[in-house]
Amino acid sequence: MKKMPWTKVAGAVILALGLLRPQVALALSFAGQPFVQYGDGQSYALAVDQIIGPPANCTNPGCPFFIQSAPGQISDLIVIATGSGGNPITTNFPGMDNAYATPNGSGITFFRTGGAVTSPDPGGPGQFSGDSANTWDTTLGALKTFLNGQTMVFFFNNNQVNSGASTNQNLAAWAQVTIRNAAGTVIGTYDFTNNNSTYAGIFDGGGGVLNGNVANYTSTGAGPTGNSSGSPTDYVFSGGLLCTNLGLPVSCSQPHDKEINNNLGANEAAYAVIFPELNAQLAGLFSSLSAADLALYSMNFDLRLGCDPALFTTSAACLAKDINNGFEQLFIAPLESVINGKVPDPTALLLFGLGLLGLSGWLKRRNA
Repeated sequence: MKKMPWTKVAGAVILALGLLRPQVALALSFAGQPFVQYGDGQSYALAVDQIIGPPANCTNPGCPFFIQSAPGQISDLIVIATGSGGNPITTNFPGMDNAYATPNGSGITFFRTGGAVTSPDPGGPGQFSGDSANTWDTTLGALKTFLNGQTMVFFFNNNQVNSGASTNQNLAAWAQVTIRNAAGTVIGTYDFTNNNSTYAGIFDGGGGVLNGNVANYTSTGAGPTGNSSGSPTDYVFSGGLLCTNLGLPVSCSQPHDKEINNNLGANEAAYAVIFPELNAQLAGLFSSLSAADLALYSMNFDLRLGCDPALFTTSAACLAKDINNGFEQLFIAPLESVINGKVPDPTALLLFGLGLLGLSGWLKRRNA
């Protein structure tokens, strides 16, 4: 029998080690990165962060701000809403809702959590304390276990079509997060909102504030509003192009030397959204309440995407708002956790260990 050269065996071992080795954890830092304040939320355009860095112009998988979001990349995270199907991407942890189903095609132009026919509560309401029919919900106990002392960040995919009119890339988005105590009383409300301002990008008169202060906004607890003409509205103008000229952000209708697309598709997150005041409240509750109490407190997430039929009733009012492609998704990750890397499961490690034992025996026999 022809023997395998030991160099090839060693090379195979090294290759196997490389394939099984977890990738380096992405300890993301948004310190110093520009953001747009929308109500209580700080929105970071990840395509912009990739360009300005550090490192600058790092736009490929493995780069710090390139957040892959295919089912395999986010299956170990908390998925609030997705157009993809099947476990484990749609299955979350005990004590929280599974993922809501967003449109997975172009036939539905509006989505909201708890939308009767198109997006009912996964599993129905009342599965645990604070589980409502119209929001994605989690007990604070389950959320604390998942975050494990780390900072909560929301990632959103903007997956509009990239052809036809430039307005096709844009999507209307609004969200509200509430914290409820064991009695179901709201003790904190945080909005992601355009604050009833012009429906447009930030440099075209929209309601966002570049590097704004979230302390300047206080939620009333109300749902989204909007003029029937389509603007002004609480819905945020998402996706499409951002432009710069000589390194400074400008309206794309003005002279510019760079165009940055924020409509990144289903497999790459377009935005990271952080709610500093929400995270501060959660940290206080996590440190002060017992596990039994945290199991009775809840966080509730109301998400709405597209042209809201309760507010906008004409095609003109829905311009640059409609969902036109589907497969948008929203997921939660600990800011300091692995996003792109995957740790090998115990079965893979066991098989690899058995392989090493076999290799050791082969080398002993060969040397003898």
